[in-house]
Parts: sequence; structure tokens; C-alpha cells
Amino acid sequence: MYAQREFSPTRCQHSEQSNPAGLCIVTVGNSLRGDDGIASALCENLPETVLSDVCLFNLGTYTSYLSECLKGHKAAIIIDSTCDGMSPGSVSIIDLHALLEGPNLNINSSHGFSVADELKLAKQLGSLPNRLIFFGVEIGQVNWKETISPALQEKLPLLVSNLAFLVQRILETLRKDA
Repeated sequence: MYAQREFSPTRCQHSEQSNPAGLCIVTVGNSLRGDDGIASALCENLPETVLSDVCLFNLGTYTSYLSECLKGHKAAIIIDSTCDGMSPGSVSIIDLHALLEGPNLNINSSHGFSVADELKLAKQLGSLPNRLIFFGVEIGQVNWKETISPALQEKLPLLVSNLAFLVQRILETLRKDA
């Protein structure tokens, strides 16, 4: 099978609204490179009840669509793998607005430069949500394999639970602000 020549994320109900609303989750990573596919593995394991009120975009390696995915949302979670030297499965939760206000935007993800550049562009375009969170999962093995490593597989239930908790808290906050 040949790779897609062009990729475009599915538009959601929020993308054309004049007032931002809702939460989107954007996953970044190459699911053909072992642990680099952790973001999509997390979302594939989230309960449907958690995802029912969320716009989900799985970008794979197509980070150039990040701004388009964020547009029209009040809050967003970007999930990606990180390479900080911590043990596999460690989680980093970062307020990206705080990083964007600083002199240097440095996200130690395996796609860091691309995600950081796309966020800078989205800020210039005015398409950043009010709340923007990076949920980074430390990875161990990056190789040509379609499954995550046993070390991450073992931690997957806890990672899914942590992400589900974060999503539910953000949705509660959005409902209160509505």
C-alpha cells in the first residue's frame, strides 16, 4: 500500500463557529514507529463516554494541520511522545500558553520543532484556544514496529486513566463557563 499523498483532518462542528466552543484532542506521532504511536494508542483506549463530547484529530506526522484542528475550540489537548530521559510512561503536562509567552518555545517531544513552529503560527493566525495543554508521554523504543513497547503497554491503563481524568476536568470547566 502506498502512503497518502495528501492528508486533511476532518472538520468538526466548531471549526466555522464565530465563538470558540468545545474541546479538541490532537494526537501527533508515527504509529509505525513503536512508542512514537503512544498518542493514538491512548485515544484508541479512551472510553467512548469520555470521547463523546470531544473533537478528536489524529494527525500522525502531519503537524502542518495543527492550526486547522485548533481553530474554533475553547480548549485543546495536544498529545505527543517526549524524549526527556525519564522512564517510559512518565507524563509531562504543560500549559502551552505559558510557553508561548516566553522567549523560547521548547517542547521536548519527538516532533518538538514542528509542533512548536505550528503553535507559533496558530498564535499569529489567532486560532489558539483559550486553554492549550500539552500531554507528553515519555517513550522508550522507537523502531519500525506497529505496536508500543511492553514497558508502555504495561502503563497504558494508568496513562488512559490520567488522560480521561484531564479531559473530564476540562469539559466540566467548559460547561461551567458556558
